[in-house]
Amino acid sequence: MAIVTLPHETAQRLQPRIGDLIENAQAKLFPASDIVMGLIFTPDETKEFNGEQGEAMILAAPNLETITAAIPEFEDDRRNYCIIKNERAIARLDPFAQTSA
Repeated sequence: MAIVTLPHETAQRLQPRIGDLIENAQAKLFPASDIVMGLIFTPDETKEFNGEQGEAMILAAPNLETITAAIPEFEDDRRNYCIIKNERAIARLDPFAQTSA
């Protein structure tokens, strides 16, 4: 399972590609607050997102390659998402595990 996070404004900007992942790659997009509280972006990350802000969103897909093939982490020095690498965080944010429990 791959989990990335991005601000709501960024998710809106990337909506055509995210929509394609949801439709064709079993991806899910949802507010992080549906599962956890307090997920925020650092000032440096917000700067990398080119000032895009808003509620933290979670994009989950079966594997990271599915996400990176459709949407690179950075485009023209603008961040599109932050990859969650911590295994405990991934397990906590995994929407597929949450729905199967």
